[in-house]
Amino acid sequence: MKTAHKTELILIALITMTTAMLHQRLPQRMETGFFILTLGLLFLGQSLVRDLWLLSRKREASQPKRTVRCMCLETGVGVIPVIVSAILMFGGFSRPIALPAWAWILGVPATMLACFWLKDYVFEWSPWRIRRDDDHINIIFTWRR
Repeated sequence: MKTAHKTELILIALITMTTAMLHQRLPQRMETGFFILTLGLLFLGQSLVRDLWLLSRKREASQPKRTVRCMCLETGVGVIPVIVSAILMFGGFSRPIALPAWAWILGVPATMLACFWLKDYVFEWSPWRIRRDDDHINIIFTWRR
């Protein structure tokens, strides 16, 4: 396991402990759409921070670029809760719910661990498949061949 992975897992543990300590201050009642949006934005935010860190550490001449018809799975999955929450909120389907303490204490680490687990996977369009690519930061994404 790389140092970056260990660091990210430690940060997830620290954020989980902070959430557990401060869960009383987090909203105890929210609309379902807003709760889903909050966790979705946490997912995308973690992905953004990791990508910015990787880009800051990247060396231009390190490896050649590849052109592939694919998309980062993490981004694809991260957009789903944002779309679902928009449908719920703007469609009038979102309802207020009481959030027990475990909703935040389990929801935050589950979201962040899912983001961590999906970080190395990509959707490939032709042939359609999901595959692991540890170095997809060096891929130039394209829709055409």
